[in-house]
Amino acid sequence: MMIDLPALKETLWHQMREDLGNLAPWFRDSELLLCPLCCRALRYEEFSLEHIIPQQALADDPPDVRSAVSKNERSGMTLLCRRPLIYKGKPVPGHGCNGWKGRYYDSFLREFMRPGASKSEGLSVRHQIAVFSVGFLALFRQFGYRTALSKGGLLARTQFFNPNRFLPEMPLSCQMMLTGDSLKAYDVSRRTYWSDPFKITVESGFALVVFRSTALRVPLSEDPTVPLAKVLAYAPQKHTFAPDFATFFD
Repeated sequence: MMIDLPALKETLWHQMREDLGNLAPWFRDSELLLCPLCCRALRYEEFSLEHIIPQQALADDPPDVRSAVSKNERSGMTLLCRRPLIYKGKPVPGHGCNGWKGRYYDSFLREFMRPGASKSEGLSVRHQIAVFSVGFLALFRQFGYRTALSKGGLLARTQFFNPNRFLPEMPLSCQMMLTGDSLKAYDVSRRTYWSDPFKITVESGFALVVFRSTALRVPLSEDPTVPLAKVLAYAPQKHTFAPDFATFFD
């Protein structure tokens, strides 16, 4: 089962543009959007749809699940850039952040999620960072640029571009995950396990992301559920937001 991809891309583009414009109103006068990972301001054609849970991992879902729940629902969708990354004047192989995720994480996510695979043996730091990156993208999918452009979001975005080791600044609780057995068949009473694969709870300083049968923490520097002040000239700190547009690529 599939959903109309061109229409989905346009819908996500407008949703993300609206969300970004609420935090940085000057973007409303442009035709640009920030990639939630590299934070470059790019045009519509420089983005592509991204399955947060990669398509190669979805191919291992039980046949009855694949028949009952669309691929896009099971994966969770967002937009990532496909314009090549330039670092220190040299192009990075691949198609932007979309290609980076595919190159460094998607096969590790498939190994981690494969039915019957041991969740306690053969896991590397790359597997853990791949799952962490899924958690951050799930957090962005739910709460938008307020998480990506915060101090905690900058840490998570920086981690995305460091696939082989956790950053020293990353809290230890975000370097661990708890996981259990995955469901092995479709049950209509538990459809949301497949159709809504991410459940997120905001804690003090963290977001607890449940990714199917795995739980992990993603750092938060502020609570994205607290409304921002849009009228008051002066407001308590928790009701204000100063976006951080730091990026590492040209």
